[in-house]
Amino acid sequence: MRSVRTPFTRRDWDLLPEGFPAQLVAGWLVKDPSPNYRHQRIESRLHALLVPLVGPDRALMSPADVVLDDKNVYQPDLVVLRSLPADGERNVGIPLLAVEILSPSTARRDRNVKCARLLAAGTGEVWLVDPEAKTIEVHAAHGVRHASGSTPIDSRVLPGLSVIPSNLFGPPAARP
Repeated sequence: MRSVRTPFTRRDWDLLPEGFPAQLVAGWLVKDPSPNYRHQRIESRLHALLVPLVGPDRALMSPADVVLDDKNVYQPDLVVLRSLPADGERNVGIPLLAVEILSPSTARRDRNVKCARLLAAGTGEVWLVDPEAKTIEVHAAHGVRHASGSTPIDSRVLPGLSVIPSNLFGPPAARP
């Protein structure tokens, strides 16, 4: 007996319950394991840098649905919204900026599939943050910029966003 798999569509996606832990990538439902503490720590630090620049309503942490087309609904680790969606809306629109924190299970898809599709859909910048290499890549329509160590990297679409990789990847702060 031969089984036939048909790709998911946006229509199927809309039938999933709110908070369903997956993304729609090229028509396939993709479920990744929960991120580790380092990933969460980096995400939290980046969010803390974004909120003073755009406010808490435009700087969202995953999950937030970015609908690109009928077969691609992504949930980047962080997004900066261009405008606010209506309350109750799951699709947050094409972001001004999207951040993916790479992990061994997602790096290839984030780098080779999602980044290009986000840019093609109109996202201003896609930041690929690599905790293993301790680097930040900023992808935009005009090319890619890299930073590591104590050299800051600035956003060209979000004035005021400047990140020093060594600060981002540093160990947890000791607090009483």
